[in-house]
Amino acid sequence: MSYTLLRFYLGIVLVVLLLFFSLNQLYSWVYQRDDLADAAQTMLQHVHQYSQQDKLNCRVSETEDCTNSLFVTYPAGMWQPQPNFIYAVEVMRDSQGNASMCSEMPEGELLCLSQLNLPDGTDFSIDLAHVFILLLLLCLFWLSRNLFRDVETLRMNALQEIKLGHLPAFQLSPKSYLQPLAQSLTRMNQTIADLNSLQREMADTVCHDIKTPLARMRFIMLSLESNISQAQYAQVCRNLQEIEDNVYDYLRLAQQDFRSDLQLSQVALSQLLQQLIDKFSANTEHQIELIAGPVVSIQADEKLLQRALSNLLSNALRYCHTKVWIELRLQDTDCLIDICDDGAGWHSNQQPSPDGLSHHGIGLAIVSRVAHQHGGVFLRISRPEGGAVARLQLPVGSATADA
Repeated sequence: MSYTLLRFYLGIVLVVLLLFFSLNQLYSWVYQRDDLADAAQTMLQHVHQYSQQDKLNCRVSETEDCTNSLFVTYPAGMWQPQPNFIYAVEVMRDSQGNASMCSEMPEGELLCLSQLNLPDGTDFSIDLAHVFILLLLLCLFWLSRNLFRDVETLRMNALQEIKLGHLPAFQLSPKSYLQPLAQSLTRMNQTIADLNSLQREMADTVCHDIKTPLARMRFIMLSLESNISQAQYAQVCRNLQEIEDNVYDYLRLAQQDFRSDLQLSQVALSQLLQQLIDKFSANTEHQIELIAGPVVSIQADEKLLQRALSNLLSNALRYCHTKVWIELRLQDTDCLIDICDDGAGWHSNQQPSPDGLSHHGIGLAIVSRVAHQHGGVFLRISRPEGGAVARLQLPVGSATADA
């Protein structure tokens, strides 16, 4: 039995116990008679009769048991008091169940009024209350056994979904109150599985359709190698290789249901940024510069981080007027990577870009996803003097920084 179910049953027991004591107290207020009042009433009714017919007062001794006396005195050695208990006025019963109202005297003697014949119906009421609490507990356990077993089943499967990424098959109790919820979750799980399968098929198709033209372009480039400059040939080959790498990365990601675990390593940010600047400078007429800052190394997935920074640089070069620059600095336990441009600002991204093509923000969505995977955030900031700042804020972790 799970800990959650045990807590629920413990709550039921506590509630029933509180209910039992409340009912028992209410019963005692309404139905229970006052034994002291009954004892006093009996004394008043029978004292005259005992004074005429029987011995009214008697002292217990080895030869006298005072069987028929109304008032009985027990010497100090003839009765056994309980420790730390004051016998002011108490109703006591002997081994035969005969009741007496007794009080301790200063000399240690016990003076009792006997022959009371008090009614005793209390035992039956206590037994009835015990039967009630037992039946109530059994009823609650019986009614809740399937419901909370089903709740626990759903909870455990939800934890499995968080861990594995998909909801495993499960079965609830027959005619369960939660059956509609289970059916809805099952349909949702099947729908998600179908969508993932469709997404993998589409990824395979798109990647195959792209790889075929890439192979043709590589063949054409071989035939054109002698007609173009070596620099142009190398530049086209680098772009073709980058497209091919992205296609294969996307294909591998699709085969893993788009759940890629981070492959963390120590990444030197200044070195990575300089490599990206060198690559983009060969393909643009705009100026790209890395502003000198601290030398920072962080724990990150280098391939994902490189893809995010490439998207940000590509976006900045698309909308800038003349230049793009990168600023790297530390802020508390985070490092800030600001990619700035002198363009019109973020609002211009809603308009057609200078290259005349339509861009749908997929690159920026990838940047935001990479930042989230690393425990950071992606921020869009407008510069007061004009232009945009794309800020990638990532936790430093076990980083090393030198001024």
